[in-house]
Amino acid sequence: MTTQNNGVQFEDIIKYRRQDLQREMELKPLNILKDEIESYRLSKNTNPDSNTQADVKDLKQSLDQGNDVAVICEFKPASPSMGDISNSNLENALEIFEKSGASAVSILTENRHFKGSLDNLRSAYNLTKLPIIRKDFLINEYQIYQAKIEGASSVLLMNNIYPDLEEGITICRELDMNPLVECKNKEEISHSLKVGADIIGINNRNFDDFNVNLKTTAKLAKYVPSEVILVSESGIKGPEDANYLSSFGVDALLIGTSIMGVKGYDGMLNAATNIISSVKGSRIVRNED
Repeated sequence: MTTQNNGVQFEDIIKYRRQDLQREMELKPLNILKDEIESYRLSKNTNPDSNTQADVKDLKQSLDQGNDVAVICEFKPASPSMGDISNSNLENALEIFEKSGASAVSILTENRHFKGSLDNLRSAYNLTKLPIIRKDFLINEYQIYQAKIEGASSVLLMNNIYPDLEEGITICRELDMNPLVECKNKEEISHSLKVGADIIGINNRNFDDFNVNLKTTAKLAKYVPSEVILVSESGIKGPEDANYLSSFGVDALLIGTSIMGVKGYDGMLNAATNIISSVKGSRIVRNED
């Protein structure tokens, strides 16, 4: 599958992400975020029935769907490869995801190229009972604490983008979050497993040219042990692709454009329902290398 990246280079996305993050850190320093999280924890201990942003919805447990392949639906307004994808509002999209049987949701928070926001993450926490993944280019521990304070259950940590993967996983665990660790080759999978990842994502998109190849998951799935949750990300157009990837033993699929890119509430609901229904009973034990 060939896509157009509209002249955007992956390096540019990271460069601008660093600039934006610097401004965010100046507006609210890390120590303030940590103090807010601690205050929420103390409040929860004092009043166990209170509902705060520090409450956790377990991602790994939600993706372990027995005989079914789980589906993570992504709220994705735009992307560098496609430009604008959807004008659906967040509330409608989350309602569609829940009705169709999604196991978790992914919320993009990068603004320049994906039209995401932390506001969407905060709103999603209040709108859905499903676990929420913060999808962004995380380059600093600050972003993990941001995700926690806004109600995320998980964050995406990318090999060779997040500077110290082991430290990032440790911070997530200390915050009762379970990160989705993204890999693009056998070596990154091996490293991720060594530093404690128990949810591995394989991205079918090549960030050099933004092209997608589902055979990336087909080739790498065998290197992920069966006790580790394996998520295939990107390029899943419909039930046929979902079933193809399921045949290699994936535990979950992350799907954005093929649902968000469909016009109208009913169209999105049908697209999501068709994909999720197609992989019920399709989960198999991976053939390990």
